[in-house]
Amino acid sequence: MNELIFPTFFDEPKANPAVQEYEKDMTARKLADFFRKKGVAQLKEEDDQGNWYEDWIQYQGRHRIYSSLLAPARYSSFGCHFDLLKIARLLEIFSYFSPAHAYSLQVSFLGIFPILMSGNESLQKEAISALEKGGLFAFGVSEQEHGSDLYSNSFRVTPEKNGFRGHGSKYYIGNSNAASMISILGRLPEKKLPPGSARSGEARSGEARSKDEFIFFALRPESSKGFKKAKKIPTLGVRTAFVGGFEVQEHSFPQEDVISVGNRAWDAIFGTVNIGKFFLGYGSVGICQHALSEARKHLQSRVLYGKPVIQMPHIELLIIQAWIRLLAMKLYAYRAIDYLQTAKIHDRRYLLFNSVQKAKVSTQGVQVMETLCECVGARGFERVTYFECALRDAQMIPGLEGSTHINYGLTLQFLRGYFFNSDSSIPVPASLIQGTTERSENEYLFKAQTGGASQVRFAPYLRAFENIRSVSNVQILIGQVKAFRLFLISYFAENKLRQTLGGSAQAEAEAAMALGKCFSTIVYAQLIAENAKITEIPHEAISLIFQQMIEDLSENALALGTIVGSAIQRRLLDRVIAFPRAVKNDLVWARKKMGLC
Repeated sequence: MNELIFPTFFDEPKANPAVQEYEKDMTARKLADFFRKKGVAQLKEEDDQGNWYEDWIQYQGRHRIYSSLLAPARYSSFGCHFDLLKIARLLEIFSYFSPAHAYSLQVSFLGIFPILMSGNESLQKEAISALEKGGLFAFGVSEQEHGSDLYSNSFRVTPEKNGFRGHGSKYYIGNSNAASMISILGRLPEKKLPPGSARSGEARSGEARSKDEFIFFALRPESSKGFKKAKKIPTLGVRTAFVGGFEVQEHSFPQEDVISVGNRAWDAIFGTVNIGKFFLGYGSVGICQHALSEARKHLQSRVLYGKPVIQMPHIELLIIQAWIRLLAMKLYAYRAIDYLQTAKIHDRRYLLFNSVQKAKVSTQGVQVMETLCECVGARGFERVTYFECALRDAQMIPGLEGSTHINYGLTLQFLRGYFFNSDSSIPVPASLIQGTTERSENEYLFKAQTGGASQVRFAPYLRAFENIRSVSNVQILIGQVKAFRLFLISYFAENKLRQTLGGSAQAEAEAAMALGKCFSTIVYAQLIAENAKITEIPHEAISLIFQQMIEDLSENALALGTIVGSAIQRRLLDRVIAFPRAVKNDLVWARKKMGLC
């Protein structure tokens, strides 16, 4: 059994062998040492003040923490490489101690990755040199008026005799106060379009625009006369981080500063977001682990009616439920990364699993926090606790830019291939956390392309459950998945007819979102099943996890049933709704594992 997959509490290094295993990595130990020395009290004081954490930026620069994570082997001066498992574990630890500080790393990832995906070698070398000197990066894509609507992006880039000139503004940009480089997305002048096409200044949000207009370029704030000082935006969470807006006025730059143009710029946006925001899931895991640790200590020390609160049956059950949901988050996240590690041009299953991670792991984290809130009561809102910070920061991850909805929608691209076009010859990836595959650098990730989702093939959708189907709750979920596939056959047939006759766009959008939630829950269960077998966790843990999976899928199916219009479809969805089997011995095992008895 791999103990590293269970919820881990990094403020207890001596008592926890899993922490010691994580901290065999020198970078992880350096990171943890900084925050243990600083302590929660000082972190909370800094959070109240909302001041930038210059001490951390200098510390990570001296110890080359960010460069050890983000520098690819071909440019690293210190023998580092782009190690996916190392990045995941560091972000888990990082967010355990301070999500606000971790934000500077997450944003640096987004800022530097378009450069690493480019063919501009001189710019790549310059970026890694700055990174190794402690520099930060920023991702200048979103705008105040347009958010993440890329087609409405209004930052203007005009060709000049000796290069280009950029003019516009960006909003909600992390690290914009201290970035060595900002990767900025702009628009070139529109090419001549056919009659009736959207023209400059006339395109509405969502209308088709040519990808040829996109351009990514690197801006160095310290040396740019056109860069106007970034203004900090007050935010609910990550208060010590810097999230800001800035203007660029008539900034001239040479061809050498161009990162990518046209389709390559488009691919860079989505390649960066697909991977960079995937890692936010490990941030959710870290946040929830610390919140659970703090909640449990409080409940053990607080006495009501003559005994510790944690011994009250309903509180104990809620704590176990939170712990089990957190365990499922880790099982999924540390299996999804195996598909990223083995991704290649002919195996892009990671596109589905990354979308599910971005939609599901973070929202599961919010549910963990809601469950813990029911336990700790007013203590969770006291500003001296990490818990109060976790309440704010956990909900920001799925909520930013409506990305949860976007990712539920993205999963639907793979729905037919997953259920109706599987390939039994597709291999099962080896495991990074089990050490059955090398932690080598995957060059494909630096040149990944968008499109072609319908061509992605998956292994048979029930294969993952075969090795654990002796667990009764797994059998119940298998029945639900089969029933959902039958529903899809009817849904696709009727939906095709409805599109022919003309249907409500709003109804279609609502159904698509509900469908995405059902599908994501099934995919989530698949990778949990795979990793449960790989890590050899006990059947009791699997039973408790799948009890929650059955309940979640039933809830999703019920919501979908209120939207679809056909009586036949609603009857088919009735079969997806099921009741899990509660086994007393499962809870006995969980109590012992968690040290509650």
